[in-house]
Amino acid sequence: MDDKGLIFTIDAALALIPIFIVLTTIASLGDDYLTFSSQQIRISHDAQDTLETMATYKQGTDSICVLQNITETLMINKNNATGRTLAGTIASKYLNSTIRDAKYNLTEIKQLNTTIASNANMASANNTAVGVRNFGDYTFRLYIWN
Repeated sequence: MDDKGLIFTIDAALALIPIFIVLTTIASLGDDYLTFSSQQIRISHDAQDTLETMATYKQGTDSICVLQNITETLMINKNNATGRTLAGTIASKYLNSTIRDAKYNLTEIKQLNTTIASNANMASANNTAVGVRNFGDYTFRLYIWN
């Protein structure tokens, strides 16, 4: 090998060192943003799981699930204030017994665009998880936070 080839090879190898340093620095900075605590992951699953159980869980001796009971109550009362209150009572009873350690806000976003049941003010929520479930002509959105 001649002297020119050796110099170009050493020059290229030395030029790669700053590139590796920059890439390593960038990779180490991004780790904090990609990791989630187990609590954050759990609460994000709880919102959707709760809505799914509301769509399948049958209360007591009734042969209808919780969301069906809520939607039928709203339809029978033509989405009026009485229907929303009764639906909120049904939802609160189930949610209070199911997610005891978290705050929640259940809203209907397709027909009513209003809160049906809530046990806290969402303005103070820091880490909010959301689940969405359609049932009949209604779309429910459940927010859960600590």
